[in-house]
Amino acid sequence: MTLAEAAQRCGQELFELARRPGFPEPEASSGGTEFYSWREIAAWLARAGHGVPEEPRDLLIADRALRLADALEGADVPPGTLRSLGLVNE
Repeated sequence: MTLAEAAQRCGQELFELARRPGFPEPEASSGGTEFYSWREIAAWLARAGHGVPEEPRDLLIADRALRLADALEGADVPPGTLRSLGLVNE
């Protein structure tokens, strides 16, 4: 997510907090847009004593699905396992 998207969740003060030492670095960038891990931002906010808004369930599920897809890329996973997860069309 972008820093602006994260700020929509927890407030515009996030832009100021992002300048502090230890704030998570962007994980990726594309076309000049930097992308951050909400999980890392939330952990940093908690450690710094700031409130962390509850993560909407749909975003939590999407994050886990993306992490699973990333973990499976290039992994030697039996086709039956992928089918059982609904990740292979026959």
